[in-house]
Amino acid sequence: VHPMLEGVFNLLLSWAAMFACFLSDERKNKPNLLPFGPMLVGMQFLTSGFLLPYLFTRSPEFESQVYREDIQGELEAKVAEWRPLGGFLASVGTASIVWSFIGRPEFGEFTERYNSFIDLLSIDRVGSSFIVDLVIFAIFQSWFVDDDLQRRGVIDGELMALRNVAKYVPFFGLAAYITLRPELPSRSTGNEGSD
Repeated sequence: VHPMLEGVFNLLLSWAAMFACFLSDERKNKPNLLPFGPMLVGMQFLTSGFLLPYLFTRSPEFESQVYREDIQGELEAKVAEWRPLGGFLASVGTASIVWSFIGRPEFGEFTERYNSFIDLLSIDRVGSSFIVDLVIFAIFQSWFVDDDLQRRGVIDGELMALRNVAKYVPFFGLAAYITLRPELPSRSTGNEGSD
């Protein structure tokens, strides 16, 4: 298998897994036509084939404050709020990119490796679809960010640097957002979600 194709594939899967930080989009009082948990699992197999239908059918966010206990399922709440997820998946993505450039030395130096990858993409529809999925993820990762900040009680104009990085820097911006965003408050601890 071409190392650049492997790198793209693994980057794509780690990016899809990052969307777990938005599990608070699915709650008892905000059900979506397509439940987010199964969509997230499906994204590990058909990536944007699951993401796009979910995005277009999800119910709008009306709440200005959501609590950790509002997320359906204890495991989902822990995963959605687990700050190390961003750094962990960013390291997986970084390793995928590095592997693309140095994995399997028999594929040659960068120019030879890149040219053979482009030739492969010209005849491999599945490999080409991975590139399309990366573009789709880059465009649509921002769809969740504003709603997620609203759920955390962040009003327009606040945390603009984090908001912009999360919305406009593909993959790594989302990883930074997961790590640095304010926590959802918890009813049991009285935590108001401020860091």
